[in-house]
Amino acid sequence: CITPDAMDRYRCRIRIRGLREHGYLRPFGVKLEPSLNRVDAKRGHEMLLRLTMICFAVAVSLITAKPAYAHDTTPSASSKPDQILIAYLPPKDRELANVYKDMKTRRVLERAQEFLSPFKLPRPIKFTFQDCGGEDDASYDAQEVIICYEYVDELQWAKPKKTTRDGVAPHDAVAGPFFSTLLHEFAHALFDVLDVPVLGREEDAADQLAAFIILQLGKVEASRLILGTAYAFQTESKEEKSESSLDFASEHGTPEQRYYNVLCIAYGADPKVFADLKSKRILPSDRLEQCQDEYEQAEDAYKATISPYIDEGLANRVWSRLEIRKK
Repeated sequence: CITPDAMDRYRCRIRIRGLREHGYLRPFGVKLEPSLNRVDAKRGHEMLLRLTMICFAVAVSLITAKPAYAHDTTPSASSKPDQILIAYLPPKDRELANVYKDMKTRRVLERAQEFLSPFKLPRPIKFTFQDCGGEDDASYDAQEVIICYEYVDELQWAKPKKTTRDGVAPHDAVAGPFFSTLLHEFAHALFDVLDVPVLGREEDAADQLAAFIILQLGKVEASRLILGTAYAFQTESKEEKSESSLDFASEHGTPEQRYYNVLCIAYGADPKVFADLKSKRILPSDRLEQCQDEYEQAEDAYKATISPYIDEGLANRVWSRLEIRKK
């Protein structure tokens, strides 16, 4: 059984073992008994042939068999693009009236509706802007994404007054985290309606999917949105220093972790566009070495579970038209 191929060696050993058990082979150096006549030789040949056929059948079954746990990525007959619904609910809090008016004037949800239109979904997903009673948050439940006016107000309050040393413009510090959050909640919706299997924490998977989609855009747009998102995580980490170990029990990663995670996947996607992350030592060298693998892992998962549900032609047309305002 001297062969460089491991499978060939295994098959050879199986055949020899079978022949030895039936008395057709002897250990090296042991003389064969005269009883091994032509009939015995014929039987040995037939035994070898049967073993070969059995091994071949097993190999074919292992290659072609579909695991019981396999995720079916074939879109159903009811899956179709343009499945995004939108609504702006007037806020009860008068202080949020300007946010409500600004979002409608800028047609924020209409633009999100167009951007997400290439996804072929079995049922509609609704995006709703509303007053959340003081909670600056966003969430997904029962085929509806809720975005709070308070969340946009908080982003406006936290943005820098001028472009930062890392090149984050004030508008990017709002547009980046807002778009990332919108895609993060949409990721939860995809996992739900498409029954996507998630290994690990769903919140981490939603962050990765949001960042991966952003990185499929033009280099300028992707850079602005990613750096704006990272700025928001960094700002949040400075404002919300952990005071209890229970803070780490959240289903979300800490702002510090999410900050480094989004920068790492970005560097893994394009080390040239995000070269400052290395030259300015924003990402530690040992993490930088893993970033390409992290991006490729997200890419493989995206192609296997999400990509089959995207109208690629429509996505190319719609996503290429995305334009981020300067202010």
